Amino acid sequence: MEIYKQSVATCQLREFLPGLRDIFLGSLFQVEARDFVAAGAAAGVSAAFGAPIGAVLFAVEEGASHMTPRILTQLFVSSSVATLVTRLTLGPIISNHPWTLLGTGVPVSFGRFTEVSYNIVEMFIFALIGILCGLLGALFNHMNGLLSRWRKRRIGPTGCKRFLEVLCVTFIIASLKFWVPAVFLAIKGQGWQPMIFDELSETQQLWLEGGQKSIRDLFHNDVDKAFDEYGLLILFALFNLMTTCWTFGLGVPAGLFVPSLLSGAVIGRFVGEVLHLLHSQTTTSTTTVAMATGTATLAVGGPAHPGIYALVGACAMLAGVGRITISLAMILTEATGTGIFGLPIFMVVVIATWVGDVFTRGIYDLHIIELKQIPLLEQSPADVMVRYAVKDIMASEVVCLQAVEKVQRIVDILGSCHHNGFPVLENGTKKMEGLIERGFLHLLLARGHYYGMFQDDPDAPLGSLVPFEAIAWPNIHSYPDLKTLRKKLSAPDRQKYMDLRPYASCNGYSILPQASMASAFMLFRQMGLRHLPVVDSDGDLCGIITRKDLILMEEDEHGEMVQRSQPKLSPDTGWSLRKSEMYYDGSASELVLDSAAASALDSEDTELSEEMVWDWKTELSMPAVVVEPNDGAPQSSDSDATDKDFEVQSHGGMGGMGA
Repeated sequence: MEIYKQSVATCQLREFLPGLRDIFLGSLFQVEARDFVAAGAAAGVSAAFGAPIGAVLFAVEEGASHMTPRILTQLFVSSSVATLVTRLTLGPIISNHPWTLLGTGVPVSFGRFTEVSYNIVEMFIFALIGILCGLLGALFNHMNGLLSRWRKRRIGPTGCKRFLEVLCVTFIIASLKFWVPAVFLAIKGQGWQPMIFDELSETQQLWLEGGQKSIRDLFHNDVDKAFDEYGLLILFALFNLMTTCWTFGLGVPAGLFVPSLLSGAVIGRFVGEVLHLLHSQTTTSTTTVAMATGTATLAVGGPAHPGIYALVGACAMLAGVGRITISLAMILTEATGTGIFGLPIFMVVVIATWVGDVFTRGIYDLHIIELKQIPLLEQSPADVMVRYAVKDIMASEVVCLQAVEKVQRIVDILGSCHHNGFPVLENGTKKMEGLIERGFLHLLLARGHYYGMFQDDPDAPLGSLVPFEAIAWPNIHSYPDLKTLRKKLSAPDRQKYMDLRPYASCNGYSILPQASMASAFMLFRQMGLRHLPVVDSDGDLCGIITRKDLILMEEDEHGEMVQRSQPKLSPDTGWSLRKSEMYYDGSASELVLDSAAASALDSEDTELSEEMVWDWKTELSMPAVVVEPNDGAPQSSDSDATDKDFEVQSHGGMGGMGA
């Protein structure tokens, strides 16, 4: 919950404090909203767990779709300041320290492990716990996805239904957490007596305690057979997992970190208690036999403390649900002081993540990308993206500007859409001249009259220019709004023309329409682009791609989220061939096709017209496949791919506006 609050707070700070921004940051303020979201996530995790390094890794892993050393430094500063403030303020409150003394108190504390030892054989048990939690995490995400889609369709994001749902869910969960231990005590023969918390067992107290206190008890309770009510323990783990699935996505922030850690800690503690029980029974029987026969026995060390298994289970469950690996391991290592126990933690989070990825995507990606369609790009493109061409996903109706454009039309275009970038075309053609951002257009309209850049004749030679200092950073982020521009522009100025070519950026990226969607995805991810024009080999603009076009999920006619339909195969041949469907087996010089292509070639309707040879030592290009029907001339599949189709051009008429 701290993650969400900090992320929202930092974004609102960026939007509503422009005056302070200009005063204190000036020209250094070149931070986008997505960077503020990542910084807020890092600050939230760092403040909650007191783990600044893990918080930075969490922001890199889950909260950022583009990373540079500058952004990494901002994240580190944000998380460090959050930890400093937390320790400075909570020390006097929790431990009665002087206000100038930094304490160790944090909002979410799991205690410190003083001794951590385990047997090498137990690594296999830890791995099994990782597999189990990965499967449970995949089931959790699948059920939560179904519930979230139903909630979106039937309840909606706001309104009376949303409020009543919160009340009903809260009442049901609170009632069950009270009545389950009461019923358990009645079944054991104690009758329907009032429950006194201090007289309850450790397992029964889990139902009535908060998540943080419960996790600390599961980690550090050294009482012999403290959690020996195994049936009630497993019931609590399943109950907590189901209620977490039910409440995640509710109208109030119910949290994911601590509830998932609690469910995994209960499962791990159960495994540890069972192993200790088996070990004690085996040791007792062996000792009895040895005393009866008069032989000596060799003492064998028992399993690790059950709290160690609880820690392993907690890490594995959160990894299985959220698919968090490096940052989770670092957060738990910092929060519990178990640096020497890093190897098992690293192992189980990786295993749980791998197992969960086989079935579903992580809970954060499910909600952010799939359900809410927020264009937060993952680290790598989906495998199915190689089957899409850029022309299949691009927006073909592009809002463009001519190289010499009328002032009134520029104002109308700015008022008719919310786009941040506009391609600039050569007058009367579709040839790309460059790309210009909305901020530059606002500044040019505001200062064009003063600097004399407006001209009466569109064919007149280039006149005065607005100097660079008048439209440079940070002015691009503090331009006047459209309402102010309409008041400032006079009627004669609206009928004049502006030559946009000197102000359009012409050294950015473009991509061919035949290129794969995966190529465009990697370009957005690595370069941090906002928009990518699609330009054919003749330099004509075909369309444009934004981050939202890279989302594979879309709404159907019933409002359901479904995967974007894949491009149809070529009707003339019955199959299509792309680079991604070819591979070299390393043992022969022939090009091997995938099963779909091979079966198509084996049919009676088609045959290869030439032998394709893969000579990787001398050839760097991929020959196109020509399919020849039995009753006609050779025809080339419209999806044939060559190296040129997969190029990312540096176009002379483009701008690096998204980097």
